[in-house]
Amino acid sequence: MRRRPFLVAASATTVGLAGCTSAQERLGDVRRSAPERRVEADWQPGPGTWAEDDYGPANRRYNPHATPPRTEPEIDWRYDLEDPLGDGSLVVANETVYVTTSHRLVALDAADGTLQWDHDLDSAARLKYVDGRLYQLHRDLQESTLVARSPTGDEQWRATVPDQLTGVHEQHGYVFVAGRNRYWTLHADTGEIVRDRELWVRNMASANGILYAAFSGLLASYEADSRTLTERWRVQSQPAAEAGPPTIAAEQLYVPQYHSPDDTATIIVSSVDGETQHSIELEYGSVAITAAESGPIVSPVATSGAALLALDPDGSRRWSAEVSGAAGAIVADGTVYAGDPLTAMDADSGDRLWEWDGGRDGDDAVETARFAVADSTLYASTADNHIVALRE
Repeated sequence: MRRRPFLVAASATTVGLAGCTSAQERLGDVRRSAPERRVEADWQPGPGTWAEDDYGPANRRYNPHATPPRTEPEIDWRYDLEDPLGDGSLVVANETVYVTTSHRLVALDAADGTLQWDHDLDSAARLKYVDGRLYQLHRDLQESTLVARSPTGDEQWRATVPDQLTGVHEQHGYVFVAGRNRYWTLHADTGEIVRDRELWVRNMASANGILYAAFSGLLASYEADSRTLTERWRVQSQPAAEAGPPTIAAEQLYVPQYHSPDDTATIIVSSVDGETQHSIELEYGSVAITAAESGPIVSPVATSGAALLALDPDGSRRWSAEVSGAAGAIVADGTVYAGDPLTAMDADSGDRLWEWDGGRDGDDAVETARFAVADSTLYASTADNHIVALRE
């Protein structure tokens, strides 16, 4: 691991057509009823909730409310999904486990794993839970669909945008849907598009009502002004690299950047005001960032044979662990869960607490593909198409 300075080019200008409201849009605002559904700008998942693949809007992969097993657990229940999870999601909310596969949206009782309801899907979808609503994201290169559902599975509305969907954020009556180089603002009650702007907001994260986006070596910050986004600041690394979603913790932004020719990665560490930055260089690419209370944890999400690294906020190494697997690490109650076999480690020291091989023996061990924690349960999806609930 090496560190080097992060070169910055700041700009106060906004990319593209960011704030020009047309007469037609203003007329539509007058004719359209004000949204009844209003999500607070600083909404975060509460107890019993794992709201999306990376936990919540800040992408921390850390649940401060959960107390999952620190001693070797047992399988409390197992549900057969029948087809692979693939690019699907595992979300927990309202005492329900929501799962998408390539063909189905499934809702399971979190207590015992019994099927509550399911829907057929035309394509794979990611899930995002926000304050009593379940969003179903179908992402395609040419056209994407966003479906809003109640927690009981009823479809409230669906909207289609002519681009690849890269992120969704909701606050104060409006849903901001990001494409590759533009975004759309949707009415939260109806899904009607009320704004369409050219602005790069892909790979979103949010905290305290401020949106952050990372793309092509750029890191930018935006403020939602009713129906539009206004750029606050922007910085660029040298050389530019493909970036992943930011992770926000303790007034810091952690952004993974990928360097495909040599298969390496750089973690950009920035203050939330964009004023100070430094970088951490890794000898491998394809990483996931988890922001625990004690600092960031960087885990390889490919079979690179690289170690999981626990870092201090300044980038210095605290401990490393030889774990591998396709799923990035998650953290709750001072415990890190990562790897295949699934390994539980103390977040402060890296000491191994237990390992779980999927409940099979020898060569029949089951690979874990995705994790979530809520209340006292660790949920895992497995490569043999099951969801399991692990409890002490």
